[in-house]
Amino acid sequence: MVFKKEVTLTKDNLAKRNWQGSVKCCLCSSIETIQHLFFDGHFARFVWNTAHITFGIQSPSNFANLFGYWMHGLSLKLKNQILLGVAALCWSIWLNRDDMVFNKSKSNTSTQVIFRTTYWIRQRPMLRREEQQPLFKDGCRWWETMMMTIFAKFGWSFSHRIEA
Repeated sequence: MVFKKEVTLTKDNLAKRNWQGSVKCCLCSSIETIQHLFFDGHFARFVWNTAHITFGIQSPSNFANLFGYWMHGLSLKLKNQILLGVAALCWSIWLNRDDMVFNKSKSNTSTQVIFRTTYWIRQRPMLRREEQQPLFKDGCRWWETMMMTIFAKFGWSFSHRIEA
């Protein structure tokens, strides 16, 4: 998936190519842009906030920030680990969105997106060294546990949808 402003086929870019579908976000009434889908929409903000709570890293504000100054001061090893998680998270958000737009499926919950993310991280051992696998598995387990704790604290079921 390429994250270029005019290349990534979010609904605003599809409309520029004469797509006849709605430009509204599948999860709210805002216009779906790359910025909205991955960073500013309530769904994305909730998912990023769970990553912040779990791992203590600030949420990036946009892709330029994500691949620029966002991880300033971190070791190369830690940056690579974070980028693997971020790539899996963005991919999961994208797949959730595609399911809704093109397959007319119901919105997945933020929980499902996080579990999809941790699944991708666990199932792609070729993306990391052998000695890093326990670290990634522990990180995935920790994120899932934090997500379940957040939902339990607010009395939500795991099918709860985060609304704007």
